[in-house]
Amino acid sequence: MNLAQVLRTAPDAPSAFQSARQRSAELYADILAVAPGGDGRVDIEAVQSRPSILRRTAALLSEALPPGTDRLVCAAPDGIAVTTALALHTGLPFATVTGAGDDARLTGEAHAGEHAVVVVPLAGTDEDAARVVLAVLDAGMRVSHVLGVLDTSSGSGDRSVADVLREQYEVRFHALFPAPSTFSTFSTTDQKEVDPR
Repeated sequence: MNLAQVLRTAPDAPSAFQSARQRSAELYADILAVAPGGDGRVDIEAVQSRPSILRRTAALLSEALPPGTDRLVCAAPDGIAVTTALALHTGLPFATVTGAGDDARLTGEAHAGEHAVVVVPLAGTDEDAARVVLAVLDAGMRVSHVLGVLDTSSGSGDRSVADVLREQYEVRFHALFPAPSTFSTFSTTDQKEVDPR
């Protein structure tokens, strides 16, 4: 008897294996479930503080990595958790971009000519990813892709993050999931309401 037959005939055996589509749908549901208070905002820090979510996110993001990727790059501090999970899953090193605007700079080990992939947990506007891409390009590295977990840019204007990155930098954008239109971003800089109980 093979494993499939054992699983099929055992009355209390859970489905041990899920398809990629099922894994993706389950992860998406878990990410959306951490919206604080059901008010329609995704708390990206809460998403990134859940090891089970990070492990599964890293596995799905790794499938979207282009061949020949030398290094991952993220914005600090927002992208560090998901990028660390992806680095641990793939064995790829990563660097960070600190600062904003003209002060954005690449920190950590990075080498000119390397093929970098930018990782953003939440792509809300084209500036979120573009400032990291620009810092990486300024360091002499090549960027072909920006990988995101949630894309909240759809419906937020005339051009999406994907359009801006493709037009301005010839970089492809891939998000694992679109954020539902009822969800908006939430970060630690936002005021959180405290339950008085």
